[in-house]
Amino acid sequence: MQAMVDLCRHLQGPHASRVAVVMKLLNQVIIYNLWRERNARIFRDVSMTQEAFYKVVDRGIKDRLLSLPSVSASSPSLLELYFWIASPYS
Repeated sequence: MQAMVDLCRHLQGPHASRVAVVMKLLNQVIIYNLWRERNARIFRDVSMTQEAFYKVVDRGIKDRLLSLPSVSASSPSLLELYFWIASPYS
């Protein structure tokens, strides 16, 4: 968690503040889905594979970012920034 905070603080470049927004939202989506996975394992004795968990997180962040309006035509959307962040892990 501290690594994520440090990363957001030290981002540089023209879109650093928007990348930080995406990183914070990604962190929230991961924590929420970890909590859901934990509850499913404890109360329903059901678990997901790592790949399934990644797909749930990926879908959740994409859905949220698609619902947000674009700031301007010249700057990349938050969804485009997410694709830039997530592409090495796909």
